[in-house]
Amino acid sequence: MREGDISTVMTFIGRTEEKIRFILSDTRDEIVPPVSKGTLTRCNVNKDIKIDGLTQLTLPSMQMPLVEKALRAYVKVIGDKAYLRTEKFLTPNKPIGEALENIRTRVDLDKDFLLFDGDC
Repeated sequence: MREGDISTVMTFIGRTEEKIRFILSDTRDEIVPPVSKGTLTRCNVNKDIKIDGLTQLTLPSMQMPLVEKALRAYVKVIGDKAYLRTEKFLTPNKPIGEALENIRTRVDLDKDFLLFDGDC
């Protein structure tokens, strides 16, 4: 996750908050709490690595459950291309800004899965 990604996520959540306020006619901010007071309890972080057709046929899907998180890897077809998608399930349970910053600076899918960048 790059630093700009946090801004993108927070902007998306802010827009969602605005739409919910509009739908609920919450003109005094009494129903919908501000995003800044939100807590990120669970999320998936993923990375897609482009693979070729032969690799797509030979890679197994797998899931490794851990104490409070799980690691998954599977082949995902997007359009006419195949990718090995690696996912890490996280339970930060922290204020959203702090949780996103921790994910940006501490989560390394390459290290967790012992994978590499680039085509197979």
